[in-house]
Amino acid sequence: MASASVSGWDKSGYDVVMLVLNDVSFDGRVRSEAAALVAAGWRVLVVGTQRASGRLPDREIMQGFELRRVRYGRFEEGLWRPWRWVRHGLQGWQIVRALSETQARAFHAHDLPALILVWVTLMLHHRRAVLVYDAHELYLFQAPYHSRLANAWHRLTRPLFMRLEKRLVRRADVVLTLAEGRARLLARWYSIAHPVVIQNALDPVSLDTPAQVDLRRVVGEGRRCVVQTGDIDGRRRAVTELVRAMALLPEDVALVFLGQGENVEAVQALAEVSGIGERVFIVPPVPPEQVTVTIRSADVAAILMRTESWNTRAGLPNKLFEAVGAGVPVLASDMFVLRRVVRRYDLGLLCDEEDPASIAGALRRLLVPEAQTYYRQRVQAAQRELNWQTEVEKLRAVYRRLLA
Repeated sequence: MASASVSGWDKSGYDVVMLVLNDVSFDGRVRSEAAALVAAGWRVLVVGTQRASGRLPDREIMQGFELRRVRYGRFEEGLWRPWRWVRHGLQGWQIVRALSETQARAFHAHDLPALILVWVTLMLHHRRAVLVYDAHELYLFQAPYHSRLANAWHRLTRPLFMRLEKRLVRRADVVLTLAEGRARLLARWYSIAHPVVIQNALDPVSLDTPAQVDLRRVVGEGRRCVVQTGDIDGRRRAVTELVRAMALLPEDVALVFLGQGENVEAVQALAEVSGIGERVFIVPPVPPEQVTVTIRSADVAAILMRTESWNTRAGLPNKLFEAVGAGVPVLASDMFVLRRVVRRYDLGLLCDEEDPASIAGALRRLLVPEAQTYYRQRVQAAQRELNWQTEVEKLRAVYRRLLA
């Protein structure tokens, strides 16, 4: 990652200011979009966030764009339920103040919370600026929580927030999203023009690019490797079912989770109880630009998403494009949009993500040498269409029109 700390901040004006409510370290979409706009000649500022105790620079240059992280006040550590809305309000005001200090021709909001804050900023300070809404998620239709109370609260408040999102979306000059299924739902729900679909595709990995982590060394010589990238989150991903499936496979098959998340300890405990602790590995996340390089030596990439939400069913996970960019065959959940892409390009096999036997059976078929050869060829063929260079031209075309 090419980055450098900067001591000052130029508030004189940018072509594009992006807002995302994370620290940007592992947000590949934000980083890729910002870098692509810089490469096209526009001046870009990304505004992210971090906790009061965060150790990342408040300001730096990353991949050619300027990055400012709003450091939340100490109140974040002392206000919890039921006062968390006060905390969110205070954090939101910090962000609005930061945005209001900067002049820009266009403001680009990543997901609904950022859209709300950008809209407030535009109403108060920048009424003539262009508004771009980048809906990474169907934010109000995400995977159910473990808490029944939380799920009940979201069902109760969803109609209110949908009315709010509809009002704001219809004020946006353009709406972007990352999958055709989500674009159709947004257009139908909010009576807007069909959003521009910019997939999180990645360019094919170069064989000359060195990997920070060698998965073959992680799992050991002679073992076949199944990898899952991203959060180790049992709420949205079938991580426990994948571990149970590993217990049904030969001892020369190993599983690597490349990421972190709330279910790390549960996964490790389940692997030990299942007698496969020495075949399940958890590797800390790597920077977005290193993911495809890291997983290229795997035999199969697992994309096992739970199908309990509209957001998941209508989306295309980043891990699909990571696998394609790395040239690795995929094992995917049999669901809506994901099924169509896997079958269209013949990228691998589908399974029932809730059934360890179904997962294990599909993995056995994918790990056969003949299947490895066939599916790797199909994935490499798909790289000609599923790549970032194709997607980035759509993004640049949007901004050429908006900033003409």
